[in-house]
Amino acid sequence: NEYKSYLRISFEYLKKSEYSMESEIGRIHYRYNQCFQDTFEPLLQFAVELEENFTLEHKGEYCIYNHTNFVMLGEPVYPWVKDHIPVPLDLSKNYDAVKQGVRTRSNDTTYFDFSLQWIKDYNTEADGSIIKKFDPKDYDIIVKKGALRSLGTTLTDFSGDDWVLLGCKYEGTIYLTDLKMEDQSSWIARASRYGSFEKNTTELKDSDYAQLPEDFEEGHFYDFSSITFGDDLKILVRGELDARNEDGEFFEFKTSFYPGVSRMKFKTEKLAPAWLQAILSGCKWLKMGYYYKGDNHMIRKIEDLELSQDGREWAFFDKRRDAYCDGKVMLGFIKNVLKKVKNDLEDGEMYRIVYKGKKGYDRKNLHFAKTQGDFLPDWYKEFIRELYESTSKQ
Repeated sequence: NEYKSYLRISFEYLKKSEYSMESEIGRIHYRYNQCFQDTFEPLLQFAVELEENFTLEHKGEYCIYNHTNFVMLGEPVYPWVKDHIPVPLDLSKNYDAVKQGVRTRSNDTTYFDFSLQWIKDYNTEADGSIIKKFDPKDYDIIVKKGALRSLGTTLTDFSGDDWVLLGCKYEGTIYLTDLKMEDQSSWIARASRYGSFEKNTTELKDSDYAQLPEDFEEGHFYDFSSITFGDDLKILVRGELDARNEDGEFFEFKTSFYPGVSRMKFKTEKLAPAWLQAILSGCKWLKMGYYYKGDNHMIRKIEDLELSQDGREWAFFDKRRDAYCDGKVMLGFIKNVLKKVKNDLEDGEMYRIVYKGKKGYDRKNLHFAKTQGDFLPDWYKEFIRELYESTSKQ
């Protein structure tokens, strides 16, 4: 009965959020009636401090412009932080346009496919021939940064947003993405607010436009980062980079209510997730725009926060574990869950990881389920076959 209830929620969510049942993600949910074998793992058993080295290296960039168009970038192109930002800053002027873009992106499952498009284009010559310059097999897991954010902040977000991670293993590499199971209206509102904040406080230069298509109007710039946890886990993370300054330092942009007496809530629900997103992209700075509750479109204060490597700025004592929770614990938690995925999945298998915290359901457990199949588009699987066939002939 519990499983059937989950299915009903899944299908209703897909209808409300306008996912096509013919989409790749939609087909995964359609196949959920094929006897997934569920297991339950205590969430906190994975929350062990990271002891190994955490290293990051940038690998490449691409841009999604005018909402749906893909272009690979030979040189990094990122917005620049404006020298002067007036305060108060009214976000309502372009909020609706930003919100429409966020809604389009949130309901478009092809956004994970763009990551795969970068891998294909990187290995494809101008004449269409395929030469292996980037090997997916060099990585245990290729993953969206948003999926790691959902996973890591499970330790700190006590309001308990629901999430689902979907993973599949194909030709030796695991591909991991996320699917939001919560009502998306609140997420869209948050993303639209800090997207509008970013749009009002950054700009592109003439030299940047020279590398972009002529019909470019607006875009989002994505980076691939190679992240290594010690010697036993290597992942490729795709995430959006918000902006940089004249010194070449990267910024993550967020908006927040004034902390006031809710300092603990600010640290766990705002600062910790922002820290994780920044650290997974090699960002050194967080630019935070503050608003008063009830006046969400008017930024009253802007603050630049230099981020530590261990998350000490948001660390707190976790009574559930009877120990402090900080960046090392969050990264250790992510690493340990990913290692379980790596160790459990075989080629041709698909994994689903579910967390249902918002409804107060099993807050102390992660739900793992495995079945046969994958969610990769056919064109990408054909490319991978050609990639390794061409390598074997060389």
